[in-house]
Amino acid sequence: MKHLRSFMITILTLFVLMSTYHISYGIEGEIVNKKVYMVIVNKLTLEDIEKMPNLTKVIDEAGFALMNVRGLNSYTGAESFATINSSAKTYANNTSSQFFNLEGIYKEIYENRLGKIEGRYSVGNIEIGRLYVQNEDNRYSPHIGLLGDVLHNNGLKTAIYGNSDTIDYIYRYASFIPMDSKGLIDYGNVDNILIEDEKYPYGLKTDYNKIINEIQAIKDEASLFVIDTGDLFRLHTTSSYISEDRFFEQRGNILSDIDNFIGNLIDNISKEESLLFIFSPNSGEEKVNGSRLSPLILWGSNISGGILSSSTTKYPGIVSNIDIGPTVADFFDIKMEKAAGNKITWEKREDVFSFVKSINGRIDLTSKVRTRSLTSYGVISIIILLLSTFFLIIKFKADFNIKKTIKVLLLFLYGIPLIFIISSLLNINNIYRFFLVITIFSIVYLFIISRYNNVSTLYILTFLYFIVIILDILLNNVFSKFSVLSYDPIIGARYYGIGNEMVGLLLPIAMISINLIYKKLKNIVVLSFLLLLAVVLVGHPQLGANVGGMICFLSASLLFLFEAMERKFTFKNIILIALAVGLFLGILAFIDIKFNPNPTHLGRALMKVGSEGLYIANNIILRKLMMNIKLVGNSFWTKVLFSNIIVQGILSYFYRNGYEHLIKREINKGYISSLFGSIIGFLVNDSGLVLAAISVNISTIFLLFLFTEEKRTHQE
Repeated sequence: MKHLRSFMITILTLFVLMSTYHISYGIEGEIVNKKVYMVIVNKLTLEDIEKMPNLTKVIDEAGFALMNVRGLNSYTGAESFATINSSAKTYANNTSSQFFNLEGIYKEIYENRLGKIEGRYSVGNIEIGRLYVQNEDNRYSPHIGLLGDVLHNNGLKTAIYGNSDTIDYIYRYASFIPMDSKGLIDYGNVDNILIEDEKYPYGLKTDYNKIINEIQAIKDEASLFVIDTGDLFRLHTTSSYISEDRFFEQRGNILSDIDNFIGNLIDNISKEESLLFIFSPNSGEEKVNGSRLSPLILWGSNISGGILSSSTTKYPGIVSNIDIGPTVADFFDIKMEKAAGNKITWEKREDVFSFVKSINGRIDLTSKVRTRSLTSYGVISIIILLLSTFFLIIKFKADFNIKKTIKVLLLFLYGIPLIFIISSLLNINNIYRFFLVITIFSIVYLFIISRYNNVSTLYILTFLYFIVIILDILLNNVFSKFSVLSYDPIIGARYYGIGNEMVGLLLPIAMISINLIYKKLKNIVVLSFLLLLAVVLVGHPQLGANVGGMICFLSASLLFLFEAMERKFTFKNIILIALAVGLFLGILAFIDIKFNPNPTHLGRALMKVGSEGLYIANNIILRKLMMNIKLVGNSFWTKVLFSNIIVQGILSYFYRNGYEHLIKREINKGYISSLFGSIIGFLVNDSGLVLAAISVNISTIFLLFLFTEEKRTHQE
């Protein structure tokens, strides 16, 4: 009986072990069977896709979007390639992207510089050390080769095929995508992958048949395959010295070859077990389309025809290059905790290509007119403010027309941002139509304020601003998404919520509007609620999502409360405000980390500080400081801010009792609070100069208009 029991226990133990082994093998097999393919078509544009029947067919059953391609500084070159495979924006150039097949002299060079290679690798970067040196001062402190490391740490292999070489230079940027932090790639061929063909740039052409055959040979071994088609980039390098006819003839041939290759590749892979990326890591060909956003197609497992997005952008039809790595890792059920991006998601949508093409045109137009429009607004502001101040300090009281002209000019200046916001509701897709709409709106607005230009009009405009911006935040930027005052997806600093331009506009508008309400109700509870509402609207992750803006709003709101409670503006109170802001931020960051599946910049920053140390906090502070220093030195907003400071200084000298006008109208609390918030906003935002300049500009216009309504108390 005892022997029988032992026998049964042994059999049962073996059965359990075999079952466990079988399950483990099944999971491993499932991961190994999954494949990710990336077809790099550098310099591809939306217009090109329309000439590629196989790719157009793929889009019908794939996710489609535009991708922000910005690296650390640029939209072209090696930076975006390296950024795709890093935890954050990364710098790279041609000298740090010297990838070769690791055989003969190149293997010797690599091992001489970095030590003996452990294991079998086919391709390596012999200048990987230079890449790290180039990023020593990178304020984002990227983990270079993060995707490659994550895959290797989980037993998955990588492969690279193709190059973008010319007869003069080596261009092998695509190899950045599958490499690990040592610059190594398991399989591939970057040296012997071109064939001679005089019909193509430099007489060179990618051998697509060889790529297909070599991929088939290691299909069961590797999990990530990156293919650099190369030919479009080679053509791009010749674009300045070949005829336009020759350029487009060669481009047509190249697009046809790539389209055929994509068709052949899809015929050789299983959609259920694969993920296929087709994209250009750099902005598109300038001769075809000047947009800096490039198309990205995602085809494969569990994806149907639809629009792509991610929690990085929260913008249907827009993703970022930093989202590619997390998407690959998620497909393999692997965590990629250090990544700045998020996995790409898709949602069903009809006529995807037309939608993407439409938003590309509007985003591109807004980006093009943005600087010109805001610069014009700044120049007009300086002229009108200085002109109005000049007439205010000389004797003009007998001339009614001059006084009315000043009021109309100030109201016009006050309303320009509203015109920018409202005009963005129209589907404007070219520069001429944009300026025509702005001109028509301005003429109509001038006609209205020429008839109604008293203080009531100023107050109505202020409340109108307040309502429009609040609705804009609540309705996911329905008013401002394509406004020059909103964020720019091409720059990529922000894709959703409220940007610093809009925060700068909202700050004085909100403080003055709330002050006007408080003037009527005289209720501290209502005041506290309205101020808290403004703070939440600006800072909530699902609404304004602007941490720096929230800090300046919270600071302004606390000062407003101190003023309402008739507490003196002392250094002690400033310290109390700072402590309250710090406590509020800490609570918000805790909630963000614990309850938000995709933490915002605030939550991620705190998590990174917790895992990597305080030097991350120093980098964030330094980045914001350096950005402001750069803007102060180069931006026209510096001139706007200084002009406002000069005007405010002149008014405080010639109108020593001017502040009494604000007290008499009981709007001094909102005015002072907005100025205080502007100072805080300047200090805590990486583009705080823009926020402060717009905020102070609006406050100065408001003050000047009130002075035109009051009897002068000129210093004699």
